[in-house]
Amino acid sequence: MVIAEGSPAPHGLRPADVRRDLHGIADLLAEAFSGELDEVGWRVIRELRRWSRLGWLLRGLEVFLPPGERFAPGYVWVEEGRIVGYTMVRRLRPGSTGWLIANVAVAPDFRRRGIARALVSACLDYARAHGARWAVLQVRADNLPALRLYQGLGFVEIGRIRIWRREHLSPPEPTPVPGFHVRPARPTRDLSALLDLVRMAESPALRLFEPFEGLSAWPPGWPFRWRPRPLWLLETESGDPQALAAWVRREGIPTLRLFRRPQTVPSPPLQWLLALALAEIAPGPPLMAVTGEEPDLAAALMAAGFHPVRTLIGMRRDLAPEGWGDAG
Repeated sequence: MVIAEGSPAPHGLRPADVRRDLHGIADLLAEAFSGELDEVGWRVIRELRRWSRLGWLLRGLEVFLPPGERFAPGYVWVEEGRIVGYTMVRRLRPGSTGWLIANVAVAPDFRRRGIARALVSACLDYARAHGARWAVLQVRADNLPALRLYQGLGFVEIGRIRIWRREHLSPPEPTPVPGFHVRPARPTRDLSALLDLVRMAESPALRLFEPFEGLSAWPPGWPFRWRPRPLWLLETESGDPQALAAWVRREGIPTLRLFRRPQTVPSPPLQWLLALALAEIAPGPPLMAVTGEEPDLAAALMAAGFHPVRTLIGMRRDLAPEGWGDAG
């Protein structure tokens, strides 16, 4: 059952209201995720608090936005006037039948009371009522209670994403490897091979949550040197593409995307590829990298000075149209 907007709820579950809830949602996210927020997460919380001053204006603008594309889509749980639970639900993109559930947060003192389950279930009902055919979410691999909750609600794993960080150290010394060749990729000449390599390497989770757009925006000037070469290709001597290292901007942070053929690539040529890619980046803030769970890429990144920050599990649940029953 979908709980309608404007439903009276002095406590318990109700739809989030952009006019009055943004500051409380920001406070909750800061409390619930205080030990794992990075620079991007804290920036989002600061922006929520700033936007909370414009709640009535945002509410007026929401009249022109379809369900799932508004400023505070989702549900809150209220106790004694305080927001102690929140979950966001929105379309993955305008007009999509796939919806995203995110920011499942419950204040520490109110956990293990069924609040998270109620919030996620309400979001699933809302998405289904507005045409969703499937929903996805991400959960940290070490968050076992949340993982069990989502599995109990019918979500299944579709892939894992590893986030890496490297302080801005000097790049490792490139060491050529016999039988391989590393060169700057040229999208005009190499586009077909690059697209095939990315398609083979991307898991469904990467494709949904970290879509790679480095081949559609050429050349991306910042944060590279005056002669930008953000794409580096590892090939065999016969010209067979093996791996791609691509610099992108992820939430404003220089981030390395790595893709390799489905079979394992030896570590020495991957380290050569990384060394040349790292030599391209201009001095600045710490660097990030995003991969799947490939052991060979992990070994090469660690050899180049990266360390894992977190592993996220992508999960998906198919949704039957409203009235067909609910598997969760």
